[in-house]
Amino acid sequence: MQRAARSQTELHKAFIRSRWMAAWIDAVEYGKFGKAKVTATLFGGMDPSLYADFKKDSPAMMNAVENTLKHTHGAYGPAHMASKGTILEVTAGDSVVPLGSSGIQILFETDLIIEGIRPGRVVRVRPTSWPQVDVPREEYLNDGTNLEERYPSQVIFPKCQVIFPKY
Repeated sequence: MQRAARSQTELHKAFIRSRWMAAWIDAVEYGKFGKAKVTATLFGGMDPSLYADFKKDSPAMMNAVENTLKHTHGAYGPAHMASKGTILEVTAGDSVVPLGSSGIQILFETDLIIEGIRPGRVVRVRPTSWPQVDVPREEYLNDGTNLEERYPSQVIFPKCQVIFPKY
């Protein structure tokens, strides 16, 4: 059981590194010409080694996502649409951490803020030391306006003919 647990943990860490860590935007300090400093709190429940990869002065990428964590900015992948920048600071909260939160905040500076990075929104963030993986098409929505992409109707199932045997 311990070996299976280790294997599942490594698989989960590889998955999070390829899909980026989810975070909640706490604040955005807008600068001039698209610059911004973003304070975000990383979601909780992840392996400590994933949090350890978020280091001060390391390059990172941040991309807006839907609350379901799906990429929603067109047909281009998350890395293409992400804001690139540097993690200026990493702080761990000493107080009681709310359910679902890691208590770890990052201060991220970018020279080109994108629309989806606003206070109260959910984003995905990755240090650039993590692999850049193309997310499968099934894991993102184009612009989020096509309800058929979100909630497919029954027309996706082919019509089949049921043939009953004669007795």
